[in-house]
Amino acid sequence: MKKIINQLRFKLIILSLMVVVVSSCKKEADAPTDPARIFKPSDIKITAGETSAKLTWTPPLMSAGKTFKYSIDFSTDSLFATVNYSTTADTAGVTVTEDNLTVRTKYYARVKANATESQPESKYLRSSAFQLTGIQLFLQVRDNEIKENSITLRFTPTTGLTSIVLTPTAGAATTTTLSAGDASAGLKVITGLAAGTKYTAELFAGTKSKGITTFTTLAPTTYTVKLNPGDDLATAISSAANGAIIGLNPGTYNLTAASTFITQKTITIKSTSGNPTDTKVNFKELDLEGTGAGVTLSGIEFDGASAAALYFINFIGTQASNGAAATFTNVVVDNCIVHNATTAFLRGDRGTAARDFKITGITVNNSIVYNMGANGSSAYYTFHVNKMQFNTLTVSKSTFYNAGPGLVTASTTYTGDVIPTVSITNSTFNGFGGNAKYTLLDANTNPINFTIQNSILANTPKSGTVNAAAIRGTGAGSTLRISNSNYFNLFSALTGGTALTFGTATLASNQSINIGWTAATTDFSLPAVSPLRTAGSTGGPIGDPRWTY
Repeated sequence: MKKIINQLRFKLIILSLMVVVVSSCKKEADAPTDPARIFKPSDIKITAGETSAKLTWTPPLMSAGKTFKYSIDFSTDSLFATVNYSTTADTAGVTVTEDNLTVRTKYYARVKANATESQPESKYLRSSAFQLTGIQLFLQVRDNEIKENSITLRFTPTTGLTSIVLTPTAGAATTTTLSAGDASAGLKVITGLAAGTKYTAELFAGTKSKGITTFTTLAPTTYTVKLNPGDDLATAISSAANGAIIGLNPGTYNLTAASTFITQKTITIKSTSGNPTDTKVNFKELDLEGTGAGVTLSGIEFDGASAAALYFINFIGTQASNGAAATFTNVVVDNCIVHNATTAFLRGDRGTAARDFKITGITVNNSIVYNMGANGSSAYYTFHVNKMQFNTLTVSKSTFYNAGPGLVTASTTYTGDVIPTVSITNSTFNGFGGNAKYTLLDANTNPINFTIQNSILANTPKSGTVNAAAIRGTGAGSTLRISNSNYFNLFSALTGGTALTFGTATLASNQSINIGWTAATTDFSLPAVSPLRTAGSTGGPIGDPRWTY
């Protein structure tokens, strides 16, 4: 019996040992090969600014009372095949600056808790993409300072600026050194560029980027003829073939003897300097005559005072019959200064019947227009296109003051092939309106798309009265909208008037800040701290950009 008991005990001992061995093996097999989740940081966040970024994370779950150190890597590659910068921290956060990372470059960050005496290192926790936006000292490039082979770049005057690097879309970058005088003046003229080429310009103080901008040089111009002051511009226009480009070297030219006819052809008249302050034409009237007539005017000052001009641009069918039907090509007025015509800037209502006159586009860009329309008492709007069928009328980056009793009229009722579009952007209007007109638009019952955006409208009327409604446009299918603009002192009369209304126009993100202009103001520079400098649809300034720098 005793022998049987001993055998049973021995077998139980053997069985117990086997259980222990199996249990030990199972525990070993089940043990995790990765660090426990409690040792891993979580919830990584990044707040990035111009020149620095703050990286924070939540410490491991079991970190209370323990000291952790972390390793942090930064890479332009989400897989971290190459690490661009590494650092360490003993708190749950770290700040990196433009000394560590390149601005305007996308980076990823990863962080891990380092091993301690009682725990292994954690796995990495990776962030989403971020970048340092960089300081922006470059100011907006002025349209009239972009040339075929040169550019004037303006920036906030800053001590320590050292260079500008220009990189074309295709080709090698070039570096222009800035002197201390350039840095304090806040501008640099760079020559020797390729025409018709897009460039990226980056501003540096040593190796640190202080601004970036892009521009495209003007396409090369092949002039049909170049004139000098004293040459006969009227004869050059008369004899020019369709498509001719007439270049005017700096100086003064005269078109004052009679109206100048551009007959059944489209030509360009352009200053060779691209500067309207050094190239001037005294004019009587530019008449676009007949089908195919059109004109581009660029970089010129046009003065109608000496010839008592009535109109700047006037559309006619023929000299014998002004109302004869005609289909005109485009009209472009770019980078010009136009002043002193007593009736209107542009007249297109002479067609005998509605739609006898047709044109695709009328464009005014980067120009200044003033003293048009007899101090607001003229019977003709600045853009007087009654009866004329047009696709687009575009005004951008321009200034109009003392420029007519109303801006646009297309009030003669007709059914056209298209609904016309009037687009006014980033422009300034001051001291206009009169003769009981609709200040901004009279489309009557014609359908029209009319928008004003990022613009400033001030001080009506210039004389007499205007209609209490600034806009008339009741045609079915019309779109009327004023947005991200500022308007003030818009009244129906010089004294005792009521504030103008905008009919059925949609108004969005507009302001009514009086910035001190009167009807006689001619300098429309925005105050340095004006909220209008950030009121635009993209966060920039409103009004004609020339008044913001």
